[in-house]
Amino acid sequence: MNSKQKYVIVVALILIAAALIWWLGSGSEILSKDGIWIEKPMTELDKALGSKPQLEFKEQFTLGLIPHVAVFSGLVVLISTILFFTIKTKKIQETK
Repeated sequence: MNSKQKYVIVVALILIAAALIWWLGSGSEILSKDGIWIEKPMTELDKALGSKPQLEFKEQFTLGLIPHVAVFSGLVVLISTILFFTIKTKKIQETK
């Protein structure tokens, strides 16, 4: 393995790690969502009466693992594999 191949592997790992960190930071959802439900705070009277908390829908994009991060990581792996073997074959041809 030459230095260019090592560079390709390191860049691919950094890109995949960055995508996973972004996914973890945005809520670790499996599927993407266009909003979230937020529970409004209850007053003491509501708690005493046994009322259910009110939910409010807030529009906010939440990144999902399957449609976005997995596809991005798969593309990174595919491109880095192609580059890895392309650089390897060029290295072999230069030594002959």
